Amino acid sequence: MKERLTRVLAALAMLLAAAALALPASAAGPVLGATEAYCIMDAESGLVLAQQNMDEELHPASITKVMTLGLACEKAQGDWTGMVTVSHEDVYSLVGTDSSHIALLEGEQVPLEDLLYATMMASANDGANALAEYFGGGSIADGVAAMNAQAAELGLKHTHFANPHGISDEDHYTSCYDMATILRWALTQPGFEQLFTNNEMYIMQPTNLQPVTRYFSQQDSMRIGSSMFHEPTILGSKIGYTDIARQTYICLAEKNGVRLICVTMRSESKTDRYADVRALLDYAFSTWTSYTEIPATPAAASVTVQGGGSPLGSLSLDAPGVRLPLAAGMQASDVALSVDLPEVYLLGGELQGWAVYTVPGSDVQEAASVRVPLQASGLDALLDSSRGVIHPAAEDVEPAGYLRLILGVSAAAVVIVGAGALWYGRRRGPAARSDRVKPDGI
Repeated sequence: MKERLTRVLAALAMLLAAAALALPASAAGPVLGATEAYCIMDAESGLVLAQQNMDEELHPASITKVMTLGLACEKAQGDWTGMVTVSHEDVYSLVGTDSSHIALLEGEQVPLEDLLYATMMASANDGANALAEYFGGGSIADGVAAMNAQAAELGLKHTHFANPHGISDEDHYTSCYDMATILRWALTQPGFEQLFTNNEMYIMQPTNLQPVTRYFSQQDSMRIGSSMFHEPTILGSKIGYTDIARQTYICLAEKNGVRLICVTMRSESKTDRYADVRALLDYAFSTWTSYTEIPATPAAASVTVQGGGSPLGSLSLDAPGVRLPLAAGMQASDVALSVDLPEVYLLGGELQGWAVYTVPGSDVQEAASVRVPLQASGLDALLDSSRGVIHPAAEDVEPAGYLRLILGVSAAAVVIVGAGALWYGRRRGPAARSDRVKPDGI
């Protein structure tokens, strides 16, 4: 009996050991149970600091509107004074969806600024539709195409939009990493940060069709001072929910000069969402308390410059350096530098050269990289040195030789013409030359 128990315990120990080996390595950052995925990103550099399932494709719900608002701000370039006319599709495409709206009416003329704040603060799906038509240049479908084009331009691999508002659709998905990247881009558009971080009530005045005044107030409990969920480090945020997506969240937060983007997706409840976002921010701001300067590297790489069909020389490229948040125990020397650039740069085109800074990672910080454009130095000197140099294929027609050829041909032509005239005059004689008749009009 004792021997049998020993064998059972030994077998159980082997099973437990095998199970332990099968477990994935622990990720940097908290492990969340009630939230499916998250990403914490440095807003300045784009460096991923901690994550859980950040590339998983999930339904975003209304955090979709970060892209919608970003494109609208890009289109407006800071001028929010224009008027937008609400179309039939803006209103009636939402029938039966039981979604958030501000009761826009077909034909209603609405200031662009009102649409921006309504979409941001009231999460108005009809407002998002009108904005999509505004920056898409014709229809909601055109706006959605612009959203997908922007996602492609940002290099996002786990995002596809089917609408501008976030109502769940099997063809409408994104990931925590992609959403963090979208917010980082949107923050560079004129007026977006002002819109995203506004915490004051917004008043929308009556319009040509709507006689009532509409009021939009903050809906995120983490930004309401009297709420038990209030989190003072959060500057701006967007919340989302559908039955399929569950709770989604995206925010910009700052403490001691460190600015972070935090995205969570598929939290089971509002309470879970708020608790998990707070846990992530507490972890982040206790782990990354400042920035570390990664110094510039002159002449980090070189590239062959080609123009006119042949190489002109080599161009030196400098790595400009970058500021990165590094966890305690890490220093600038731990960050590895590599370069990503083509073998040849064709003169006149855009040089696609990047300095890639890679953080090795640890049990508290994600292994991740950021890409910074390389800076060219010496291009003017290279072009100056190549001026006047004859391409090998053009040596037979170099300027001096070509000029001698032209002069030789011209001299020969003068001799031939002169000889011909002399022969012609001798043959016809003086009388023949004097009795020619001039045509009329000359």
